[in-house]
Amino acid sequence: MVADDEVRSLLSTTAVRSLGYIRIMRPWPAAAAFAALALAQQTPVIRVPVRLVTIPTLVFSPDGRLLNGLAKSDFRLSDNRRPQAITLDAETNPVSLAIAVQANRDVREYLGFIAHTGSLIDALLAGENGATALIACADEVTLVKPFDSGDLAASLKKLSPEGKSSRMLDGAARAIDLLRQRPASDARILLLIGQPADSGSETSLDSVREEVEQENLTVYTLTLPELGKAFASDTFSLQGVSWAERGGFRAGADLKHLLAVLDRAAAAQQAADPFSALTVATGGTQMRFRKQAELEGALAAIGLQVRSAYILSYAPDSRDPGYHTVSVEVASPGAKVYARPGYWMK
Repeated sequence: MVADDEVRSLLSTTAVRSLGYIRIMRPWPAAAAFAALALAQQTPVIRVPVRLVTIPTLVFSPDGRLLNGLAKSDFRLSDNRRPQAITLDAETNPVSLAIAVQANRDVREYLGFIAHTGSLIDALLAGENGATALIACADEVTLVKPFDSGDLAASLKKLSPEGKSSRMLDGAARAIDLLRQRPASDARILLLIGQPADSGSETSLDSVREEVEQENLTVYTLTLPELGKAFASDTFSLQGVSWAERGGFRAGADLKHLLAVLDRAAAAQQAADPFSALTVATGGTQMRFRKQAELEGALAAIGLQVRSAYILSYAPDSRDPGYHTVSVEVASPGAKVYARPGYWMK
Protein backbone atom coordinates (compact mmCIF):
# COMPACT_ATOMS: atom_id res chain seq x y z
CA MET A 1 0.00 0.00 0.00
CA VAL A 2 1.28 3.49 -0.94
CA ALA A 3 1.41 5.97 1.95
CA ASP A 4 -0.96 8.94 1.97
CA ASP A 5 1.95 11.40 1.65
CA GLU A 6 3.21 9.59 -1.44
CA VAL A 7 -0.27 9.64 -2.95
CA ARG A 8 -0.57 13.35 -2.35
CA SER A 9 2.77 13.98 -3.99
CA LEU A 10 1.64 12.08 -7.09
CA LEU A 11 -1.70 13.87 -7.45
CA SER A 12 -2.07 17.26 -9.09
CA THR A 13 -5.09 19.52 -8.76
CA THR A 14 -6.90 20.79 -11.85
CA ALA A 15 -9.69 23.37 -11.79
CA VAL A 16 -12.44 22.67 -14.31
CA ARG A 17 -15.12 25.31 -14.89
CA SER A 18 -18.56 23.74 -15.30
CA LEU A 19 -22.17 24.86 -14.91
CA GLY A 20 -21.39 28.00 -12.95
CA TYR A 21 -18.95 26.28 -10.60
CA ILE A 22 -15.24 25.62 -10.34
CA ARG A 23 -14.91 21.95 -9.52
CA ILE A 24 -11.66 20.69 -8.02
CA MET A 25 -10.79 17.34 -9.64
CA ARG A 26 -7.88 14.97 -9.04
CA PRO A 27 -6.43 12.80 -11.81
CA TRP A 28 -5.62 9.19 -10.89
CA PRO A 29 -2.06 7.94 -11.58
CA ALA A 30 -2.18 4.22 -12.36
CA ALA A 31 0.39 3.27 -9.67
CA ALA A 32 -1.68 4.87 -6.92
CA ALA A 33 -5.20 4.20 -8.19
CA PHE A 34 -6.44 2.14 -5.24
CA ALA A 35 -4.86 4.39 -2.63
CA ALA A 36 -6.18 7.49 -4.36
CA LEU A 37 -9.65 6.00 -4.50
CA ALA A 38 -9.54 5.37 -0.77
CA LEU A 39 -8.36 8.91 -0.18
CA ALA A 40 -11.07 10.35 -2.44
CA GLN A 41 -13.75 8.54 -0.46
CA GLN A 42 -12.62 10.51 2.58
CA THR A 43 -12.11 13.86 0.75
CA PRO A 44 -15.27 15.69 -0.41
CA VAL A 45 -15.40 17.48 -3.79
CA ILE A 46 -14.92 21.22 -3.32
CA ARG A 47 -17.37 23.46 -5.21
CA VAL A 48 -16.81 27.19 -5.43
CA PRO A 49 -19.73 29.22 -6.89
CA VAL A 50 -18.80 31.48 -9.80
CA ARG A 51 -21.19 34.33 -10.62
CA LEU A 52 -20.96 35.63 -14.20
CA VAL A 53 -22.60 39.01 -14.77
CA THR A 54 -23.47 40.22 -18.27
CA ILE A 55 -23.99 43.89 -19.07
CA PRO A 56 -25.49 44.77 -22.51
CA THR A 57 -24.16 48.24 -23.30
CA LEU A 58 -25.19 50.76 -25.96
CA VAL A 59 -22.70 53.48 -26.94
CA PHE A 60 -23.61 56.63 -28.90
CA SER A 61 -21.34 59.28 -30.35
CA PRO A 62 -21.88 62.95 -29.40
CA ASP A 63 -23.86 63.48 -32.62
CA GLY A 64 -26.26 60.58 -31.90
CA ARG A 65 -24.73 57.77 -33.97
CA LEU A 66 -24.27 54.25 -32.65
CA LEU A 67 -20.57 53.67 -32.10
CA ASN A 68 -19.47 50.37 -33.61
CA GLY A 69 -16.09 48.65 -33.64
CA LEU A 70 -15.06 49.34 -30.05
CA ALA A 71 -12.62 46.87 -28.45
CA LYS A 72 -12.45 45.46 -24.93
CA SER A 73 -9.65 47.92 -24.13
CA ASP A 74 -12.06 50.82 -24.81
CA PHE A 75 -14.31 49.89 -21.87
CA ARG A 76 -13.87 50.45 -18.14
CA LEU A 77 -16.34 48.67 -15.84
CA SER A 78 -16.64 48.95 -12.06
CA ASP A 79 -18.68 46.80 -9.69
CA ASN A 80 -19.35 48.59 -6.38
CA ARG A 81 -16.52 50.95 -7.44
CA ARG A 82 -14.08 48.06 -7.90
CA PRO A 83 -12.55 47.85 -11.41
CA GLN A 84 -13.30 44.51 -13.08
CA ALA A 85 -11.56 42.38 -15.70
CA ILE A 86 -14.16 42.08 -18.48
CA THR A 87 -14.79 39.95 -21.52
CA LEU A 88 -16.32 41.42 -24.68
CA ASP A 89 -18.34 38.92 -26.71
CA ALA A 90 -17.33 39.15 -30.36
CA GLU A 91 -20.60 37.69 -31.68
CA THR A 92 -24.26 38.20 -30.86
CA ASN A 93 -25.50 35.40 -28.61
CA PRO A 94 -28.74 33.51 -29.35
CA VAL A 95 -31.84 35.16 -27.90
CA SER A 96 -34.27 33.55 -25.47
CA LEU A 97 -37.36 35.80 -25.46
CA ALA A 98 -40.29 35.38 -23.06
CA ILE A 99 -43.32 37.56 -23.87
CA ALA A 100 -46.05 38.39 -21.33
CA VAL A 101 -49.12 40.00 -22.92
CA GLN A 102 -52.04 41.67 -21.16
CA ALA A 103 -55.12 39.90 -22.52
CA ASN A 104 -58.09 41.27 -20.60
CA ARG A 105 -61.06 43.32 -21.80
CA ASP A 106 -59.29 46.65 -21.17
CA VAL A 107 -57.02 46.08 -24.18
CA ARG A 108 -59.40 44.23 -26.52
CA GLU A 109 -59.08 46.85 -29.26
CA TYR A 110 -55.28 46.39 -29.34
CA LEU A 111 -55.03 42.59 -29.32
CA GLY A 112 -55.61 42.54 -33.08
CA PHE A 113 -52.47 44.65 -33.58
CA ILE A 114 -50.44 42.39 -31.32
CA ALA A 115 -51.76 39.25 -33.04
CA HIS A 116 -50.10 40.26 -36.32
CA THR A 117 -46.58 40.81 -34.95
CA GLY A 118 -45.43 37.18 -34.61
CA SER A 119 -43.26 37.11 -37.72
CA LEU A 120 -41.78 40.53 -36.88
CA ILE A 121 -40.86 39.44 -33.36
CA ASP A 122 -39.24 36.30 -34.75
CA ALA A 123 -37.22 38.33 -37.26
CA LEU A 124 -36.42 41.48 -35.28
CA LEU A 125 -35.93 40.14 -31.75
CA ALA A 126 -35.56 36.36 -31.58
CA GLY A 127 -33.56 36.06 -34.79
CA GLU A 128 -32.75 32.95 -36.77
CA ASN A 129 -31.31 31.00 -33.81
CA GLY A 130 -33.54 32.37 -31.08
CA ALA A 131 -36.42 30.85 -29.09
CA THR A 132 -39.67 32.36 -27.84
CA ALA A 133 -42.31 31.69 -25.18
CA LEU A 134 -45.70 33.40 -24.79
CA ILE A 135 -47.77 34.04 -21.64
CA ALA A 136 -51.26 35.59 -21.51
CA CYS A 137 -52.11 37.72 -18.45
CA ALA A 138 -55.73 38.34 -17.43
CA ASP A 139 -57.76 36.81 -14.58
CA GLU A 140 -55.50 33.79 -15.06
CA VAL A 141 -51.87 33.53 -16.14
CA THR A 142 -51.69 31.08 -19.06
CA LEU A 143 -48.69 29.62 -20.83
CA VAL A 144 -49.79 29.85 -24.47
CA LYS A 145 -46.49 28.77 -26.03
CA PRO A 146 -43.49 27.16 -24.26
CA PHE A 147 -39.93 27.62 -25.49
CA ASP A 148 -39.55 24.13 -26.92
CA SER A 149 -42.65 23.91 -29.12
CA GLY A 150 -45.32 25.81 -31.03
CA ASP A 151 -45.33 28.73 -33.45
CA LEU A 152 -45.28 32.29 -32.10
CA ALA A 153 -47.32 33.83 -34.93
CA ALA A 154 -50.09 31.24 -34.54
CA SER A 155 -49.98 31.51 -30.72
CA LEU A 156 -50.39 35.31 -30.75
CA LYS A 157 -53.48 34.95 -32.93
CA LYS A 158 -55.06 32.74 -30.26
CA LEU A 159 -55.11 35.58 -27.73
CA SER A 160 -58.60 36.80 -26.86
CA PRO A 161 -59.77 39.35 -24.27
CA GLU A 162 -60.97 37.64 -21.10
CA GLY A 163 -61.74 38.97 -17.64
CA LYS A 164 -60.98 42.25 -15.90
CA SER A 165 -57.73 41.57 -14.07
CA SER A 166 -54.30 42.24 -15.50
CA ARG A 167 -51.88 39.98 -13.63
CA MET A 168 -48.78 41.28 -15.37
CA LEU A 169 -46.47 40.78 -12.38
CA ASP A 170 -47.58 37.16 -12.01
CA GLY A 171 -47.01 36.77 -15.75
CA ALA A 172 -43.54 38.29 -15.41
CA ALA A 173 -42.73 35.88 -12.59
CA ARG A 174 -43.84 32.94 -14.78
CA ALA A 175 -41.66 34.24 -17.62
CA ILE A 176 -38.66 34.53 -15.30
CA ASP A 177 -39.09 30.88 -14.31
CA LEU A 178 -39.03 29.92 -18.01
CA LEU A 179 -36.00 32.10 -18.76
CA ARG A 180 -34.14 30.71 -15.75
CA GLN A 181 -34.10 27.33 -17.50
CA ARG A 182 -32.59 28.74 -20.72
CA PRO A 183 -28.82 28.68 -21.38
CA ALA A 184 -26.99 31.32 -19.37
CA SER A 185 -25.01 32.21 -22.51
CA ASP A 186 -28.21 33.35 -24.28
CA ALA A 187 -29.35 36.94 -24.35
CA ARG A 188 -32.35 36.36 -22.06
CA ILE A 189 -35.07 38.96 -22.58
CA LEU A 190 -38.46 39.56 -20.96
CA LEU A 191 -40.90 41.55 -23.14
CA LEU A 192 -44.03 42.94 -21.46
CA ILE A 193 -46.88 44.16 -23.68
CA GLY A 194 -49.85 45.98 -22.17
CA GLN A 195 -50.78 48.87 -19.89
CA PRO A 196 -48.13 49.89 -17.33
CA ALA A 197 -50.15 48.70 -14.36
CA ASP A 198 -51.10 45.51 -12.55
CA SER A 199 -54.27 44.18 -10.96
CA GLY A 200 -54.80 40.90 -9.19
CA SER A 201 -51.21 39.64 -8.97
CA GLU A 202 -49.92 37.82 -5.92
CA THR A 203 -46.33 38.68 -6.89
CA SER A 204 -44.89 42.01 -5.76
CA LEU A 205 -43.00 44.44 -7.98
CA ASP A 206 -40.02 44.34 -5.62
CA SER A 207 -39.71 40.56 -5.90
CA VAL A 208 -39.94 40.63 -9.72
CA ARG A 209 -37.35 43.40 -9.91
CA GLU A 210 -34.97 41.47 -7.66
CA GLU A 211 -35.45 38.28 -9.70
CA VAL A 212 -34.74 39.90 -13.07
CA GLU A 213 -31.62 41.52 -11.64
CA GLN A 214 -30.37 38.28 -10.09
CA GLU A 215 -30.94 36.37 -13.35
CA ASN A 216 -29.22 38.93 -15.62
CA LEU A 217 -32.39 39.48 -17.64
CA THR A 218 -33.17 42.56 -19.72
CA VAL A 219 -36.76 43.84 -19.67
CA TYR A 220 -38.31 45.72 -22.59
CA THR A 221 -41.89 46.95 -22.55
CA LEU A 222 -44.42 47.89 -25.23
CA THR A 223 -46.81 50.18 -23.44
CA LEU A 224 -50.50 50.82 -24.19
CA PRO A 225 -52.46 53.91 -23.06
CA GLU A 226 -54.47 53.86 -19.84
CA LEU A 227 -57.96 55.34 -19.72
CA GLY A 228 -57.93 58.96 -18.57
CA LYS A 229 -54.12 59.31 -18.52
CA ALA A 230 -51.96 61.42 -20.81
CA PHE A 231 -50.18 59.39 -23.47
CA ALA A 232 -47.76 60.15 -26.30
CA SER A 233 -46.72 57.41 -28.71
CA ASP A 234 -43.12 56.68 -29.71
CA THR A 235 -42.89 56.67 -33.49
CA PHE A 236 -40.21 54.71 -35.33
CA SER A 237 -40.26 53.38 -38.87
CA LEU A 238 -39.69 49.88 -40.21
CA GLN A 239 -38.14 49.75 -43.69
CA GLY A 240 -38.13 46.00 -44.24
CA VAL A 241 -36.54 42.72 -43.34
CA SER A 242 -33.25 41.54 -44.84
CA TRP A 243 -31.10 38.77 -43.36
CA ALA A 244 -28.10 40.18 -45.23
CA GLU A 245 -27.63 42.83 -42.55
CA ARG A 246 -26.57 42.44 -38.93
CA GLY A 247 -29.67 41.78 -36.87
CA GLY A 248 -31.63 40.57 -39.89
CA PHE A 249 -33.47 43.82 -40.68
CA ARG A 250 -33.21 47.45 -41.67
CA ALA A 251 -34.87 49.75 -39.16
CA GLY A 252 -35.46 53.37 -39.96
CA ALA A 253 -35.35 54.29 -36.29
CA ASP A 254 -34.52 57.93 -35.68
CA LEU A 255 -31.57 57.41 -33.34
CA LYS A 256 -32.03 60.84 -31.80
CA HIS A 257 -35.57 59.77 -30.94
CA LEU A 258 -34.20 56.53 -29.52
CA LEU A 259 -31.77 58.57 -27.44
CA ALA A 260 -34.73 60.52 -26.08
CA VAL A 261 -36.41 57.26 -25.06
CA LEU A 262 -33.22 56.03 -23.36
CA ASP A 263 -32.81 59.34 -21.55
CA ARG A 264 -36.44 59.16 -20.42
CA ALA A 265 -35.74 55.74 -18.91
CA ALA A 266 -32.59 56.99 -17.19
CA ALA A 267 -34.59 59.85 -15.63
CA ALA A 268 -37.22 57.46 -14.20
CA GLN A 269 -35.04 56.08 -11.40
CA GLN A 270 -37.84 56.31 -8.82
CA ALA A 271 -40.57 55.03 -11.14
CA ALA A 272 -43.51 53.42 -9.37
CA ASP A 273 -45.25 51.72 -12.29
CA PRO A 274 -43.96 48.19 -13.03
CA PHE A 275 -42.99 48.83 -16.65
CA SER A 276 -40.74 51.80 -15.89
CA ALA A 277 -39.27 50.20 -12.77
CA LEU A 278 -38.29 46.98 -14.53
CA THR A 279 -36.84 48.62 -17.64
CA VAL A 280 -34.78 51.07 -15.59
CA ALA A 281 -33.46 48.31 -13.31
CA THR A 282 -32.29 46.10 -16.19
CA GLY A 283 -31.11 48.61 -18.81
CA GLY A 284 -34.10 47.99 -21.10
CA THR A 285 -36.46 50.55 -22.60
CA GLN A 286 -40.17 51.32 -22.58
CA MET A 287 -41.80 52.01 -25.98
CA ARG A 288 -45.32 53.45 -26.21
CA PHE A 289 -47.81 52.72 -28.99
CA ARG A 290 -51.48 52.98 -29.87
CA LYS A 291 -51.40 52.09 -33.59
CA GLN A 292 -50.22 49.08 -35.61
CA ALA A 293 -47.42 51.00 -37.34
CA GLU A 294 -46.18 52.39 -34.01
CA LEU A 295 -46.06 48.88 -32.54
CA GLU A 296 -44.07 47.58 -35.50
CA GLY A 297 -41.67 50.52 -35.34
CA ALA A 298 -41.20 50.01 -31.60
CA LEU A 299 -40.28 46.36 -32.22
CA ALA A 300 -37.72 47.53 -34.77
CA ALA A 301 -36.21 49.97 -32.27
CA ILE A 302 -35.95 47.26 -29.59
CA GLY A 303 -34.40 44.90 -32.12
CA LEU A 304 -31.86 47.57 -33.01
CA GLN A 305 -30.85 47.84 -29.37
CA VAL A 306 -30.58 44.08 -28.87
CA ARG A 307 -28.42 43.62 -31.98
CA SER A 308 -26.27 46.71 -31.45
CA ALA A 309 -25.37 46.30 -27.79
CA TYR A 310 -21.86 45.38 -26.68
CA ILE A 311 -22.08 42.39 -24.33
CA LEU A 312 -19.66 42.87 -21.44
CA SER A 313 -19.29 40.04 -18.93
CA TYR A 314 -17.22 39.50 -15.80
CA ALA A 315 -16.98 37.46 -12.60
CA PRO A 316 -17.20 39.94 -9.70
CA ASP A 317 -14.19 39.90 -7.40
CA SER A 318 -16.54 40.54 -4.49
CA ARG A 319 -19.08 37.99 -3.23
CA ASP A 320 -20.85 40.51 -0.99
CA PRO A 321 -24.61 39.78 -0.91
CA GLY A 322 -27.03 42.57 -1.71
CA TYR A 323 -27.26 45.17 -4.44
CA HIS A 324 -24.17 45.85 -6.58
CA THR A 325 -23.90 49.09 -8.55
CA VAL A 326 -22.34 48.90 -12.02
CA SER A 327 -20.61 51.73 -13.87
CA VAL A 328 -19.46 51.52 -17.50
CA GLU A 329 -17.21 54.10 -19.16
CA VAL A 330 -15.87 54.27 -22.70
CA ALA A 331 -12.58 55.76 -23.90
CA SER A 332 -14.27 57.98 -26.48
CA PRO A 333 -14.69 61.71 -25.77
CA GLY A 334 -18.30 62.80 -25.45
CA ALA A 335 -19.77 59.29 -25.88
CA LYS A 336 -23.05 58.45 -24.16
CA VAL A 337 -23.23 55.03 -22.52
CA TYR A 338 -26.42 53.17 -21.58
CA ALA A 339 -26.21 50.04 -19.43
CA ARG A 340 -28.00 48.45 -16.49
CA PRO A 341 -27.29 50.32 -13.25
CA GLY A 342 -26.70 47.21 -11.14
CA TYR A 343 -27.91 43.80 -10.00
CA TRP A 344 -28.68 41.76 -6.88
CA MET A 345 -26.37 39.08 -5.56
CA LYS A 346 -27.55 36.49 -3.05
